[in-house]
Amino acid sequence: MDWMQLTLQSNKNQADFVSEILTGLGSASITFCDTKNDAIYEPPVGETPLWQHITITALFDLEVDQAHIKQMLKQICQINETNFEQLKGRTWEDECKKDFHAMQFGKRIWICPSWEDDSNLPKNAIIIDMDPGLAFGTGTHQTTDLCLQYLDASSLQGCSVIDYGSGTGILAIAAAKLGAIQVVAVDNDPQAVIAMINNTKTNQVEAKIIALHTDDEQQLEQADLLIANILANPLVELCQHFADLVKSGGRLALSGIMDNQLPVILETYGQYFKALQVAQKDEWCLVEGIRK
Repeated sequence: MDWMQLTLQSNKNQADFVSEILTGLGSASITFCDTKNDAIYEPPVGETPLWQHITITALFDLEVDQAHIKQMLKQICQINETNFEQLKGRTWEDECKKDFHAMQFGKRIWICPSWEDDSNLPKNAIIIDMDPGLAFGTGTHQTTDLCLQYLDASSLQGCSVIDYGSGTGILAIAAAKLGAIQVVAVDNDPQAVIAMINNTKTNQVEAKIIALHTDDEQQLEQADLLIANILANPLVELCQHFADLVKSGGRLALSGIMDNQLPVILETYGQYFKALQVAQKDEWCLVEGIRK
């Protein structure tokens, strides 16, 4: 189905009001995008902040009265600059396939979507079969990349692993395929837990991986390695909990940390972990250490 797409510029104080007007004028879909690359990485708990400068796109039926929409926006919202263009209907799955191909992490790990032929990958490749989906985590973000690189360089044979904040389960699956004897994958999103279970079955590692919602994490036992790819504030709050979950001499790997957040992470975890080291990709960091 083809659409008529309206694009206009707004600001954080006006955006919600403009959205309400567009909905009243018959928009089928409204999207807010950052106009000036003003990233918001870690908002305060309970808040949904907006960027200072926002590009709003709204979809309408092809037969929409464009002149009327423009007139209403000008009269009610004092918005004069608007642009309409026809948007050809596209299948999300087909568009995704054009941009998502097999990707390598470290020396051995490859993430391969279902539409890619993995027969051409190296013979020693550790292949994770995974398609892009609703739950976060297909390896493309710097934080996931850092975690996969860490796992690839680690010796996991016979180890027990906790993947905390597992999302799709990509790190848990990687750990299982790299030789971990058991992996417990924990997430607080029921949808992520479902995606995780499905992905473990697709990768034929369900016998090694236990999927848990955080409500059930009382079942957790100490592990040889705990890896957590979340965000700095939750990592600080979970420090004592993580310290209790890692065996003496066991390993810890934390990601989702921006470079300007490193000092507080290093100070907090330095109480319980030694030999802290940092790996970095762009502005994102991974901190690893050994339980005292």
